[in-house]
Amino acid sequence: MSTVGVNATALAGLVILIWVIVYAVLVAGFRIWRDDGRLRLAEMLRRQGGTPQQAFDLCGYEAALAVRRCMTCAHKAQCDEWSGTKRGMETFCPNADFIARVTGPR
Repeated sequence: MSTVGVNATALAGLVILIWVIVYAVLVAGFRIWRDDGRLRLAEMLRRQGGTPQQAFDLCGYEAALAVRRCMTCAHKAQCDEWSGTKRGMETFCPNADFIARVTGPR
């Protein structure tokens, strides 16, 4: 393959990568923009017997990541409909493992 062909392939790959990143940022931004402002992570922690303060005290950086995951989550309607039982959120919540660690036995 010639140098021109390699350069064209690399450029095409770079353009595709940039478009994927732009799309991901736009989708996340749209989810945040149309949100009602509630942080469902705090509600989920309370339903499971924990508190947001407890989460940040135990694992601050992971809690910050959990907040970001919650803000950009595509399953907010399922979260709102969830009954609050001890089981079931694992099927839709990207923070289920984090919540279990924070509210689990110590």
